Amino acid sequence: MENNKLLPGEKYFQEVRTITFRKEEFKYIHTGIIDEDGEMWTSTEMDEANIFQVYNQYRLKHGIPFPDEITGIREHYGLSAAKMAQILGFGINQYRKYEDGEVPSVSNARTIIAARERDVFMTFVEASKSEMSEQEYQRIKKKVEAVDGDYKSIVRPSEYTGFRSLSTDKVASVVRLIISTIGSTFVTKMNKLLFYADFIHYKKHGYGITGITYKALQFGPVPEHWGTLYSSLPGIDMEEFVYPSGQSGIKLEAIENTDNVLNESELRTIEKVCTLFSNMSAGEISQTSHLEKGWIENKDNSSAISYQDAFALNHY
Repeated sequence: MENNKLLPGEKYFQEVRTITFRKEEFKYIHTGIIDEDGEMWTSTEMDEANIFQVYNQYRLKHGIPFPDEITGIREHYGLSAAKMAQILGFGINQYRKYEDGEVPSVSNARTIIAARERDVFMTFVEASKSEMSEQEYQRIKKKVEAVDGDYKSIVRPSEYTGFRSLSTDKVASVVRLIISTIGSTFVTKMNKLLFYADFIHYKKHGYGITGITYKALQFGPVPEHWGTLYSSLPGIDMEEFVYPSGQSGIKLEAIENTDNVLNESELRTIEKVCTLFSNMSAGEISQTSHLEKGWIENKDNSSAISYQDAFALNHY
């Protein structure tokens, strides 16, 4: 059942449930499978989506960094996860586990947050000096001193970013993969393809892909500040296309290959989105998006769409 394929007599179900995590209760949307005899179960993928909803709430409540932020802090200093764990006084490889989604304790989370500040992090390096060779200590010290200021995330992950930090590299990888699969794509259609990629992934895994915030505008969900976003993507070019009628639109073209930063589940999701929507025109996918709860409930005020509305997507 790892691919969530239904057998005869089975169907998906969703219901609000309450679970206790670290002695606190949280409500989440539980997704599972039920057969004609009333027996219920979940797949590994469903378990991930279910539990990550709880983890997200716990992180928000206690100010605990999200995995993207934890990875970003380490990459800011150019160190390995094992070395970060050693410097911060965690167990070996513990930092890597946090990057992979394990929720830190509140005390460890505060240590990670403190490490955002370069001067504070340098005190951690000094405190762990006795555990390193002099050569290693000098190498790490030079790296930290060469860093340009403190670590700062662009946008704090929330239900409106899919609990991910905005990553232009990830957006570029998604856009490039879509273009390589279905060809150069108009911005109006790409907006919806990105929306479905992020929201389908959230529905299946409990977190989005890109960290984009989508607003419910006239023609459907649109990435916030889409013009600035697309123009900042490495390896992607924006070209104005003029129809014989005189109408124009903006096409996105992949002009060079850059490193793919998508994981296996993200790649599968992009493949699914391309299969679902490759033959739709921009107008058709716009009309499809108008049937989604997230757009319907936010269109009047052009508001941001909560990724929790992913659980109400139609047929995906």
